[in-house]
Amino acid sequence: MRGRIRAALLAATVLGVVLASAGTAQAGQESQPTWRDARAAAAASGGISAAAKGGIGIAATWYTGTVAPGGTQGWTWQNAPADAAYAVGYNPSGATTSAACQFETISSQYVQLWGGQRQFQFTLKNVGTISCGATVQLSAVTSTVQANTGGVSPGGTQTHLWNIPWHTNWLVALNPTGATSSAACQFRVTRTWYVQPGAAGALRQFWVEVKNVGTVTCQTDIRLGSTTVSNSFAVGSVGSGVTWSTIWNNANPVTSVYVVGVSPQGSYPIPCQFEVTRMVYRQYIDGSGVSQRQILMSFKNVSGTTCGGLAELQTLAA
Repeated sequence: MRGRIRAALLAATVLGVVLASAGTAQAGQESQPTWRDARAAAAASGGISAAAKGGIGIAATWYTGTVAPGGTQGWTWQNAPADAAYAVGYNPSGATTSAACQFETISSQYVQLWGGQRQFQFTLKNVGTISCGATVQLSAVTSTVQANTGGVSPGGTQTHLWNIPWHTNWLVALNPTGATSSAACQFRVTRTWYVQPGAAGALRQFWVEVKNVGTVTCQTDIRLGSTTVSNSFAVGSVGSGVTWSTIWNNANPVTSVYVVGVSPQGSYPIPCQFEVTRMVYRQYIDGSGVSQRQILMSFKNVSGTTCGGLAELQTLAA
């Protein structure tokens, strides 16, 4: 992992990294899509790359086929290396001059099966208004273990934080353990957000919320992978609780995936906090017939004060 950090907890506990836990919370089993075999789809199209075995870059690509507006697909990447943190991008196709083709990842989770196999599962959605398709681009970043949740009941959540260097982006991976012969161990990253502490000169903080979305009490390692930053732009002054959105034009090369983070700024003495809430990949065709890939990004101010920041992007390519 480039720019490896020490997981420094800013909380009352000395050895742990858990800030809040709802380990006894109970929730009904969440509805699951029909999972499709991503590795088989990528192999059939010749889209498996070196990063499928580890390292950083595009691990695999495959085509969704035509998906109706509002339609979803669930995909499973089997035999996932233990150190891989995944991000999913899209290269949509089928837009017209009157409507963009738009795809978004709406959920993802890490799974351990009985016997030890690790899987990465995600659900994509056509969030546009026309039927179209997309090339799925599954990318990987090498990660290292930073914490362990201990046993968490089904529906239980934990929140962790780390100090991180400025101008780096971060991906979270989970490595669940504790599957039984009748139930997999399943954890999801439900939120991540960035905080600028009020103290002058303090390091930026990266907060992570994880949830047991399975049906059995089990645990997970929390792993972090970092990337550098290749592009940045200002997030305007945003009120508390308000979401600010923008479009990144010419998201090239179209064979790449974007990792997006935030460096909150300008809130002393109240910590400025931002969360990336949406990443929509779009194919847009202008009136002259020229096609370009775009990314719609949304940033929510989750602090108690009006503040701004710096959006920071990095591309991952094969």
